[in-house]
Amino acid sequence: MQQLKHYRPLLGLNFDQRVITAFCQLWQQLGSAEFPVAVMDVLEAVCPTDSCGILVYYRERKPLSLLHRFNPVERQVPANIYSTGPYALDPQYLLFLSGCDTGAYWLRDIAPDDFYSSEYYQTFYSKTGVADSIDVLWRLDNDTALVFFMQRNIHSSEFTPEDLIALRMVLPILSAALTRHYQLHQPVIPLPSEDKTHQQVQCTLAHFASSLLTKRERDVLLYLLRGYSSALTAEKLHTSDGTVKIHRKNIYRKLEIGSQAELFSLFISCIPYARPDEDSDPLLLYQNQKSPIA
Repeated sequence: MQQLKHYRPLLGLNFDQRVITAFCQLWQQLGSAEFPVAVMDVLEAVCPTDSCGILVYYRERKPLSLLHRFNPVERQVPANIYSTGPYALDPQYLLFLSGCDTGAYWLRDIAPDDFYSSEYYQTFYSKTGVADSIDVLWRLDNDTALVFFMQRNIHSSEFTPEDLIALRMVLPILSAALTRHYQLHQPVIPLPSEDKTHQQVQCTLAHFASSLLTKRERDVLLYLLRGYSSALTAEKLHTSDGTVKIHRKNIYRKLEIGSQAELFSLFISCIPYARPDEDSDPLLLYQNQKSPIA
């Protein structure tokens, strides 16, 4: 008796009319200036979103927005607020800076353990109306990447592992198409008109509260801002949870604040006062500006 062959079933992707139309448009736009938008259309057809868009990430400049689709009624903050400073604490942006490969990255897989209860999330992220996101990142080089961000809002269901699988299934096709597109089109990726904001953000990260806190306290402060719990901060800094909590208490006392909300607000408020050409603490400049003149 002939032995039966055992074939492994393939995970299917539903090529409905919307997906087929999006792929057809993709090939038609190959080599044109609208090709990145066609890529976004394919991604949104494969994995529906409430809002989405395209950013360019730079290592030495602030992110540049190329496309943003969202419902303004669902947002409590201006659309461009991300590029004024909050991007510096974004887990997706920090992943890019770490040198991650081209790929699809789900926020819940890369965010710090306390991200969803962090003040960054509560004060900024949630007010955009976004509850969950997946970024499809395509590297142009070590210092630049196209980022197709996909978001679900607080009134929708979150993304699922199946959504991530579907996106990763089409990513090799899109990556090959993007490579071919840039061979044909050879566009110059635009740079922001000025990068003073990025320099101020980096300066604030480097020197915020340096006049008041010890180096170790500043290490703890940066982890707190990014949404790390005391336990995970302790793990990162190779110390104990109790020691981190003591540092945290000292940070609040020295900065005369009582919550993480005040810490986040203070950090963001100091960015415009940073002087990239100096090693000065932007907090001091911010406080001097607020102090009444005698």
